[in-house]
Amino acid sequence: MEKLKKQLPIITPIFIAIVIIHSLFVDYTVQFPDYIAAETSESAMESMKPKVISENGVLNRISYLESFLVELESRELPVDTEQEETKDNIKRVLVGQKLLLGLSLFYLLLTFSTAVSYAFRVWFHKSLAHVFYPVSFLVLAPKVFFQLNLMLQKEVLSYFYFVFLVFTYVITIISYRLILKNKELAEGFQSLQFSSSLEEEGRSPSNTKTGSIFAPVFHVAIIILIGILIGNLIYIPLFLLQKHYVTEFSYFIFFLLGLLSLFYIFNYKKVGGEPNSNNWKNLAVSFAYLQFRFLRNSFWAVFSTILIVLFVTFLFSLLLFNIDLIQNHLGLFGKATEF
Repeated sequence: MEKLKKQLPIITPIFIAIVIIHSLFVDYTVQFPDYIAAETSESAMESMKPKVISENGVLNRISYLESFLVELESRELPVDTEQEETKDNIKRVLVGQKLLLGLSLFYLLLTFSTAVSYAFRVWFHKSLAHVFYPVSFLVLAPKVFFQLNLMLQKEVLSYFYFVFLVFTYVITIISYRLILKNKELAEGFQSLQFSSSLEEEGRSPSNTKTGSIFAPVFHVAIIILIGILIGNLIYIPLFLLQKHYVTEFSYFIFFLLGLLSLFYIFNYKKVGGEPNSNNWKNLAVSFAYLQFRFLRNSFWAVFSTILIVLFVTFLFSLLLFNIDLIQNHLGLFGKATEF
């Protein structure tokens, strides 16, 4: 029993990953009646009830929208058919579906990172668990609701999937409780905590001695020259690429992000990998650490943005309050207009 408790937080992400993969191909939505019937018969009342229906997942929706957009652009339609507005609406929906696909894939990779970090007792495994399991509760709950409604609609396959979802939800709760109650100190891959220091990333400390007065001028000139070259050789071509080739540019950006992620993964492996562990273990932990860093930086970015927005809103509110106070009670603006 104790062995099962230790293995359960490793097994649970596998079940959640199966649910995520299934949702990429099959999705569920609530269909409301198109009209309200005036009849009071049993069949009319039954047709007025909202129903849960299965539909294509995000992958199939993206494929359908892309093919429909290509077909729409290939046809020659009259000018007054508002073709451009229709294409813009489809493109916006397509962008939203691609963002949903990106979030789903990131969540799918998070299942791997959570299981790996717990299995190897990495020091940040609880931080990943605090993100992964609450999100899983929110993701699984509506799916259980949909399957329950499909069972009421006499869908045979929904019975099996409902049992699977309930089982997954229960072991998710148990796994999260086990992680929270586990007081064992996780000290695996401690060197990754210092991966951002200069010495561990292979960079030597900068030389602080003062030189000639022409050195700063030379550095500024080099920076300006590099900026001009980057602007003309990189920024302007990228701008034209994303303007005229939106799909190709998005694939190019994802390719660059993949290369950057690989660079960081191998860098973390070199910096924080344990010499007694094999390469695959070090690579898996490095990937989990990259996702942990991404989540942590995203949290601080969102938190900082919210604080800045609240602070600016407070300043403007205070400014408007002062203007209203001066205008209504002191009458300075009214006296100024008399001159």
